[in-house]
Amino acid sequence: MSEKPVTVAVATYANRRSAEQDYDAVRGMKHQGQIDHLAVAMVVKDADGELHIDRHDSTAKHLAWGSGVLGGVLTVVSAPLGIVFLGPLAVTSAVWAGAGGLVGHFWKNIPKDQVREMGDLLENGDAGLVIVAVNPKDADIQALLANADAKVVTDDVSDTSSALERAFDSVDEELATPG
Repeated sequence: MSEKPVTVAVATYANRRSAEQDYDAVRGMKHQGQIDHLAVAMVVKDADGELHIDRHDSTAKHLAWGSGVLGGVLTVVSAPLGIVFLGPLAVTSAVWAGAGGLVGHFWKNIPKDQVREMGDLLENGDAGLVIVAVNPKDADIQALLANADAKVVTDDVSDTSSALERAFDSVDEELATPG
């Protein structure tokens, strides 16, 4: 896998409808071929103030890949949310190892001030989006979040393709190994 730029973004919204519009806009760019791989989650806050993932989508070739990428970023930005997301998906030690490698990679390569700001945005908003876009080409992720009240976008997360390759090699090997 060649090195490709990766964009990680978090945006918050005053209402769910605005978040849904931007969710659809981001997914539309993938369907137009302007993003190689995309993992996106819409996060909502319940009446008790707890964050939950309302919906998520990934275009990675294996469910574990997209879930691992999204779960890795969610764990860095909002650890409880990320771990709850990964729990049902990471059923084997190889998947947990791959997810852990991605968490470490994103933690190391997203500036800490942006990590804190992303986490604060999610905690303070009623609805939000978390986006990981691999090779967004001409897609301006920040511009696609037109309805957001606030957003943090970090471009070109360093050496993500190599981290993905290492993490998913172990998952692919385990998926290919019978019983």
